[in-house]
Order: sequence, then C-alpha cells, then structure tokens
Amino acid sequence: MMWEMVIKEFERHKLRTVLTMLGVVVGIFLVISVQSFSEGIVYYVNDQISVTAGLVTVHQSGIPGFSIQQSEIDYSLLDEIESMNGVDRVAVVKYRSFDGVGMVTGISEGSDEIIRGINIKLKEGRETESGAKELELGSKRAEDNGYSVGDKIKIDGADFEIVGILEETGRDQYDNMIAMKLSTMQDFTGDYDKVTLFMIKPNTPEDADRIEAEINDNYDEISAATDKSIMKSVDSTLSQLNMMTLALGSIAAVISGIVIMNVMIMSVRERRRQIGTMKAIGATDRQVITLILLESITLSLVGAAVGTLLSFSGVAFINMLLTRPIAIITPRLVLVGFSIALVIGVISGIAPARQAAKLDPIVALRYE
Repeated sequence: MMWEMVIKEFERHKLRTVLTMLGVVVGIFLVISVQSFSEGIVYYVNDQISVTAGLVTVHQSGIPGFSIQQSEIDYSLLDEIESMNGVDRVAVVKYRSFDGVGMVTGISEGSDEIIRGINIKLKEGRETESGAKELELGSKRAEDNGYSVGDKIKIDGADFEIVGILEETGRDQYDNMIAMKLSTMQDFTGDYDKVTLFMIKPNTPEDADRIEAEINDNYDEISAATDKSIMKSVDSTLSQLNMMTLALGSIAAVISGIVIMNVMIMSVRERRRQIGTMKAIGATDRQVITLILLESITLSLVGAAVGTLLSFSGVAFINMLLTRPIAIITPRLVLVGFSIALVIGVISGIAPARQAAKLDPIVALRYE
C-alpha cells in the first residue's frame, strides 16, 4: 500500500522527482569517481610491493609510479649501480610498445627471479635464450589468444616463437605479459642506450635504505625507492584524495539533503488533505512518518543507483585515456555510496515526516 502511494507521488511530479534526484546523482558520482583513484592506487601499490618487497627500484626522475613504463635511464649507469656497497644483484628491465601486440618486457639474463619476485614458474615449455627471437607469454595472454608453445607472434614484421607459457598468478601485469631477453630486445630495436628500470637486490634490508639514499643524493637523472618509501608516498597521496572525497561527500550530502528536504516539505503541504484523510481513517503517526521517510529514502537511493552507474562509465572512460588504468570501483565503494545516500535520505526526511505526523486531521481535511 505504502509503495503504491510512493510511486504514485513520484509519477505525479515526474520532473520534480528527476531534478530532486539529480543532486544525489552528481554527489555520489563525484564521491565514487574520486575515491576510485584511491582504491586503484592501493591495489596497484600492494600488487607492486608484493613483487618488489625488499628490492630497490631505480627509474627516471620525475616519472610517477603509474607511468613507470615511460621511464628512460642510461644503461651505462648499470656498472656504477652494481659497484655500490651492499648491492647483491641488479636486474634490468626495458619496456617497449609494439604495434599489434602492445607492451613487451625485456629482462636481463639470469634475473627473472628478481623481477618476478614471486618466482613465477613455467607451465609449459622453457625459458627464452639470449640472441634468439623467442618469447614467454603470461597464462591469460596465451589463453585469450589461443597461443601455445611453438606458435609464432609477428612483431614489427619479424616472427618470434613462443617457447614458454607462465603459470597463472592472478596479477594482470604477469598474466598478460609478453617477455623476451633484454639482449634480444636491444638487438631487435637497435636501442642499446636506454632501459626502463634497474631492480636492485640488496645484501640486507639495511643496505636497501642506504642504497636508496645514496642514489637519490648523488644522481639527478634517476630516482630510487624501496617498498617502505613507496608506501610512505602513497599514504600521503591517499590522505589528500581521502580529504578531497570527504569534502565532496560533505558538500554533496548538504546540498542533496537540503534539496530533498525542501521538496518533501513542499510535498507534505500539497498533500495535507490526503494525509488528513489517512489519519482520519486510522493511520497512525508512525505510519505517516514511515511513508514520508520512505519517499525521501527512495529518492536518495535511486539517485545513488544512477550516480553509481554513471561512475562506472566515467571511470572506464578515464582509464581508457590513461596509459595505465588506475581507477577501480570496488564493492566497498558502491556500499559507501549507497550508505551516504541512505543517510541523506533519512536525515532529509525527518523534518517533513514530523511535520506530516503533526497535522490535525480536521484542519487538514479542510485544506483545498
């Protein structure tokens, strides 16, 4: 019965209903969209740290973490880095994008276990060899494209043989990767001067902090970071994003709440006779309050649903424009969005609901 009355009221003022929900739609859209970057950063950093824990990552100065594949550092610096005190081994990585296949990873000889971190094993085939036009594929890349060991992949007009397929890791960066030996990539592209990253394995955890400080103090063109310093930087970024989200959420809540409250107060005044009739035939104050709150909450939650759907589209569009998808909408974010909307609906409906409950049936029935 109540739901029928709620729906009838919305249908009676369709334009007003849509405009009222619009504030909630925009607010929830902004909150979820902005917070999705925090979720994406947390996911990305945790994914990276689980792989590079204990290592020192060296990349081009000024390149943010999410654009790390754009880093370019002089390969000639390798000897200096390897000669530092406390350095056990250095793995070299070069990312290169090719038409038709996307990003390919070149890894220096004998350093697979450092780069992979979690020691990915081969599910099929063998490891690539230096000098040979051979590739290893991630499990998802192979499965999605129907590749198997022995197949050929054409890269810039040259045929590369798939000699190994890696086990599934659950990490996109590995399950979709195409990898070859660094020397093979250098010979193929003719670029022997630049690489993307140095991954340093220190002798001890204490050496990692010292190596990081030494590189950052003595080199301008490259920067070093341990997993601890990365997390510290991320915490600072997340704090700023969370403050922005809090500000957006607060503004959205206040504006949406005021709009819904005003509309509900107007609705109560317009429906005095209807409410008076309800009370005259036995409706209790609790039932009247429930009806008005139900309308207010429904307005807010439907607005949240639309805002959430729009945020999925917005985040997908933003990720499409970025070199690396960053924003992620998680179930937690959706729950936060609907929780905010529920609070807005309840708070906005309290005053109009109490006003409706206090109406005198006799006076209300006289209202035209």
